[in-house]
Amino acid sequence: MSATSWGERRAAAAPGEFARTVRGFRNQLRVVHALILREMQTRFGRNQLGFLWLFLEPLMLAGALATLKWAMSIGDSIPGVSIFVFTLVSYLPYFTFRAIISRAPGTLRSNMTLLYHQQIKLLDVVLARHALEMAAVITVMALIVIGVWVWGDTPPWNIPILFTGLVLLFLLAHGLGLMAAAAAASSEIAERLIHPLIYLSLPLSGALISLHTLDPSIREVLLWNPQAHIHEMVREGFFGDRLPSYFHIGYVTFWVAVVNLLGLAALRAVRPRLEF
Repeated sequence: MSATSWGERRAAAAPGEFARTVRGFRNQLRVVHALILREMQTRFGRNQLGFLWLFLEPLMLAGALATLKWAMSIGDSIPGVSIFVFTLVSYLPYFTFRAIISRAPGTLRSNMTLLYHQQIKLLDVVLARHALEMAAVITVMALIVIGVWVWGDTPPWNIPILFTGLVLLFLLAHGLGLMAAAAAASSEIAERLIHPLIYLSLPLSGALISLHTLDPSIREVLLWNPQAHIHEMVREGFFGDRLPSYFHIGYVTFWVAVVNLLGLAALRAVRPRLEF
């Protein structure tokens, strides 16, 4: 066979391979969508109030924390930045980060029977639960942006940066959630340690404090944590130059890739140990 005819066959086969890839991707999207609907029904039932709790829970917790911090910070505020809005914008991403990772250990155990179906993969089950949490925080964040814009006459500084920060937050939490799910499937001790470790990580996350207000030496330490970059990015998108921020998208992207690759490898390694 000549090189020309081989190249022609390859070129002819390429569209077919691409079509199969697109078809497979669409099928997996339908699977994840069905799993999200199942997760919503399992968690909240058919009660509409239960479904609304998906959005009310982060909003109420963030609102309560923002009110408390505002009351404690009277006379000690950041110029040009509302402490109440600052806490809302800062806590919501952390709430999602915590919710994704803390719920990940029970994901495989509660959905084990679904793995009998050939089309459903371990990644689909975990991704569906994580996507539900992310959809909730994006909705709540959009409501806050609209509310502050309309009633406070303070539009967000840069919506693309704000949205990019939330997407990177989801991807980082998703990768860590994959690792947490795999660890919990392998060891009961690991499952018990995940929850306290998440809460202990709060002071190092930069979630509730602007890095600009910290001593430079402390700031440099916190910036080793990619989560701190993400919180700074979200605040940059919301407040802009009213609140100087410190973040590096390339650094966060590197860690997002690392934790997701490790999470996928861990999930694949633990798959043979799962009992149906």
